[in-house]
Amino acid sequence: MRDGLLLINKPSGPTSHDVVQLIRRTLAVRRVGHAGTLDPMAKGLLIVLVGTATKHQQAFQRHEKTYAAVLQLGSQTDTGDADGATVRTAPVPSLDQGHVAKVLAAFIGPLVQTPPRYSAVKVRGRPAYWWARRNQPLSLPSRTVQVLDIRLDACEAGRIRFQVRCSAGTYIRSLAEVIAERLGTVGHLAELTRLTIGEWTLDEAKPMAWVREAGAEVLARELRPVDVVRTQTVRSAGLVR
Repeated sequence: MRDGLLLINKPSGPTSHDVVQLIRRTLAVRRVGHAGTLDPMAKGLLIVLVGTATKHQQAFQRHEKTYAAVLQLGSQTDTGDADGATVRTAPVPSLDQGHVAKVLAAFIGPLVQTPPRYSAVKVRGRPAYWWARRNQPLSLPSRTVQVLDIRLDACEAGRIRFQVRCSAGTYIRSLAEVIAERLGTVGHLAELTRLTIGEWTLDEAKPMAWVREAGAEVLARELRPVDVVRTQTVRSAGLVR
C-alpha cells in the first residue's frame, strides 16, 4: 500500500487540485487529498495526503500556519489578490516603518473575517468562487480566527512585506485589505508564500518540478508515515526567522 504524506513546494500558477492530480496519476492511487488549499497565485508548503492518510485530513487542516506576504498599497482588486481586476484605487500616504509595525501588531488576537467571494468555501454545494464568477449573490457567514503573531519585514515603495502566524481558516487576502484600510488607503495581496503548517516547513518540501520528473517508486519513497497523535497536538513555535 502507498500511504502517507508528501510535503510539496507549490509554485504560483497551479491550483492545489492540480498538485493532487499530478500525484494521483504518478502513484496510480485514487485516494489523494491535501490539507489546506493554496490559491493559484500563492506558493509554498502544501501537505498532500495519500491513501489511508486522507482519513486524517481534518486533523492536518486544524494546524496553525505561517505565511510571508507582500501587500501592494494603492489598488484593490475584486479577488483581493494580484490575480483579480482592479476595482478601486487610492493615494498611498507616507508610511513610517514604526507606525506600520504598530498597525500590524494591533491585529494580534481574535479577528472576525468574512471569507472572500472568490474563495473555496462551499455555498449550496459549490465553491464561493463558482458563484462569484457568475455574478450570483452570496451570503457568507463570518468566522472568528486568530492572528497569533505578525511581524513587519520591510516597508518600501508602497509595498509592505510581513510574516504572520495564524489559526486555520485565516484569509491573508482579507487581512491584507484591512491592513491597507487601517493605513488610510486600499490594497491587495501581491505575493503569498506558506512557510509552515504546524511543525512541517517549506524547507522540507519537494518542488513540483521534481514531482513531475520523479517516477512512482521514487515518489513513493518520499511518503512519510502519519503520526496521528502528533498531527492532533502540534503547534507552531513562532515566526520563521
